[in-house]
Amino acid sequence: MTKPQLESEPEFAPPEAPCPSEAAPRRRIWSEYTPYEALQEPALLGELGRRAIQLAIAVTPELAARLPAVLRACRAHGVAVALWPMLSDAQGRWVSADNAATYCSFVRELLDSHAAQGVLPQALAMDLEPPIARLRGLKDLRPEPAAARPLVTGARRAAPAAAELTALAAAARGRGLEILAAVMPPVVVSPESAALGWQRLLGTPVDALPLDCVSTMAYTSLFEGYSRGLLRRADARALLFKLAVGTRARYGARAGISLGAVGTGALGDERTFDGPAELIEDVGIARAAGLTDLALFNLDGVLGRPPLAAWLDALVETPPAAPPPMTRRAELLWQGLRAAGCLAWLF
Repeated sequence: MTKPQLESEPEFAPPEAPCPSEAAPRRRIWSEYTPYEALQEPALLGELGRRAIQLAIAVTPELAARLPAVLRACRAHGVAVALWPMLSDAQGRWVSADNAATYCSFVRELLDSHAAQGVLPQALAMDLEPPIARLRGLKDLRPEPAAARPLVTGARRAAPAAAELTALAAAARGRGLEILAAVMPPVVVSPESAALGWQRLLGTPVDALPLDCVSTMAYTSLFEGYSRGLLRRADARALLFKLAVGTRARYGARAGISLGAVGTGALGDERTFDGPAELIEDVGIARAAGLTDLALFNLDGVLGRPPLAAWLDALVETPPAAPPPMTRRAELLWQGLRAAGCLAWLF
């Protein structure tokens, strides 16, 4: 069977997207569950502001009314903010082709409300992942029909979802916001057909969106934890380097990477770093691949595992390291991801 031409799938054609205007290193930290009261503490904001770390704040419909106070506190301390919108778990939590319309409606309301109050953030962070119920099913190796069904519906909804998200990004950029996206690791594998195949399979049309930064979620602690012993620390480090190189090759000046995890997230059973030394290793590897836009998951874990400065300094001050050696297991996994993506693109 011959591979279809890429032009036959216009919903995944890379758009003309602006590159960031600054070449300086960027540092961000994801805050998923940290109470909003804690995000207004001068001591925390002072530490972030001194290191020029952008704070990506999760906001749900229930929390939206309390966000302006946080944004004002961040502005007072010179801390840039990325709005990280999330829906309920029943609605999928993160954005994909399955819930793009609901997500866009929520985000537009957020931006309108905060613009009216004069407290817009500096960026919009789109978390492009399949619905959380499906990810939980895949993680737990539960072949449930409800978890598998979106693999088809997500592909069918890709074009309208991309159009809705593109319009949302344009509206946010018109308000002066940077547009960044957190994306799943397989969407940056090569060749292009494999990456686009994974984007179609996951229902996350990354390349169809006008993004200023694409941040691959390359969490080495999760690679180890969810592989059930198949991948060791050396394999995870090698895979991180592959992903970092692949992200930079695919997205150039727009390439970024998210590292972690320091604390657990929505899945609740994420394996975390043993300590700041592992973050130092991962930052060094990402920088060895030429990436300068680095994000850390997550602030929740950092605050729960002091000292705060040790984690933040590891993110900000670590120099490039020597690339880690490739391992057989990491290479086999990488080739498997490539093959699966190409098959998804063909069929």
